[in-house]
Amino acid sequence: MLTFSASQLAQLVIRFGMGVNMLMHGLTRLPNLSGFVGKMAPGFNDTVLPEPVTVAFLYVLPFLELASGLLILLGGRLLKWGYALGGLIIVSLLFGTTLKQDWQTAGTQVIYLIAFYLALRGLDDSRRVV
Repeated sequence: MLTFSASQLAQLVIRFGMGVNMLMHGLTRLPNLSGFVGKMAPGFNDTVLPEPVTVAFLYVLPFLELASGLLILLGGRLLKWGYALGGLIIVSLLFGTTLKQDWQTAGTQVIYLIAFYLALRGLDDSRRVV
């Protein structure tokens, strides 16, 4: 019979939760990528970001989210890189969100950042489940 510690179960929960979240952020945006970019890009018109930089980032973002989600769900040696990529994605989103002074969204993104931090820290647990 398989037995898991509370720490191991917690790691599985955060892994599958963050993995599915990132994977689906990417997957759901890909079928209408230009629509996603067209909807989001105007929100940055009043910031210092040049439009071509914003548009390029928005076109790449779903692929990065998808990659992060896949790495997290595949696990093993890829897990830490999926968490790290996810954290870096959130940092870049925070940059743009704070430029727009959208503090409510920034608060949500900080929660994601904390989740990625805790997930990475949990990998140091020697009893981890891969």
